[in-house]
Amino acid sequence: MNKKTGLGILFVFLSFIFVAGCDTIVKKGGGDTTEFKRGSSGLVMEFVRNYPGDGYIVNKDTPEDILIMIDLKNKGTYPDGDHFSKGKIYISGFDDEIVDITVKSKSLSDPDMFLAAASPINPLGGFATVEFDGNIIADKITVDEYNPTIMATACYPYSTKASPTVCVDPSPFDDRQEKVCHIGSQTLGTQGAPVAVTSIVQEAATDKIQFKITINNVGVGDVIKTGDSNNKEEDGTTVPTLDRCSPLSGGKLNRKDFDRVQVKKIKIGSVDLWNANKNLNKCSPFADGSNDIIKLFNGEGFVICTLTVSELGGGVQSAYTTPLNIELEYNYRSTISKPIKISKLTTIGDDDENEETVYPEEYTPDGAEWN
Repeated sequence: MNKKTGLGILFVFLSFIFVAGCDTIVKKGGGDTTEFKRGSSGLVMEFVRNYPGDGYIVNKDTPEDILIMIDLKNKGTYPDGDHFSKGKIYISGFDDEIVDITVKSKSLSDPDMFLAAASPINPLGGFATVEFDGNIIADKITVDEYNPTIMATACYPYSTKASPTVCVDPSPFDDRQEKVCHIGSQTLGTQGAPVAVTSIVQEAATDKIQFKITINNVGVGDVIKTGDSNNKEEDGTTVPTLDRCSPLSGGKLNRKDFDRVQVKKIKIGSVDLWNANKNLNKCSPFADGSNDIIKLFNGEGFVICTLTVSELGGGVQSAYTTPLNIELEYNYRSTISKPIKISKLTTIGDDDENEETVYPEEYTPDGAEWN
């Protein structure tokens, strides 16, 4: 074999490896790009390990520092940008005179809060960590052991978008011709949000199309209406439900503020079934005298939309499939909690010389706080 032939074979061999490698990369990256649109979570919270700690030993002479840290992860498909436009995280569940937290709420719209929605390029979604710092004041503890539960509450807006494929059939009772689809029902998965469109049921009728759209609270929190609360202030003014969601304020949510989901869009193909901008509504029933609020009973609600085949235009002659686009908006509230133990050091003796420190039974003063 001469030198040129050897170099040629080597070139072909290396080219083969390069092409095969590229092919492998393409195949690995060619998975299901819609996977991020699944799941039943929106904003998920978790206490950072040891923040707060499980237990604290406090001395009457020196306030003990306490730091609460919470990891936030946006596992759903809202918002459209990198940040929430509103919403807050609150800390509560303790006696303010004993556990003195400097600031007990943090805004989700803070520029440092990178909480972008999950997407094909970022399927895990955005994440951030919030911190609440303060002191434990031993002088205010009137018992040997104080056992509060630290609770974090998230109140935030969210949205659900679903686009199931449905069948449009102008002659649903004609079984003599071949059809690409048939009218029926379908169960849907989740859509990367705590509220999901869970099923679409189509009713067969001549020259008419009817859809029953069922939605469910599939998350682990509470669905709260958008806009203002049904509870008014003493002066008659209204307050947004997100502000009344706070466990720190004196205001309370009205029972009609819960389990309400707002319809933002329902569209079949290019034809609107519900559109506020066009004052168009072919759907019902809606709750509370509105034309856009679906009420949930035991976490489930529905709306029925109806239109004639002629309203689809184009002189529909045969069955075909088309997307049914649904968009919902709501506020959501979720909580996490962690119990902690605060033990107070006590002293025995009448003066500094005879004074003796008495430790809790579980405590060892040689460096390990708890047995």
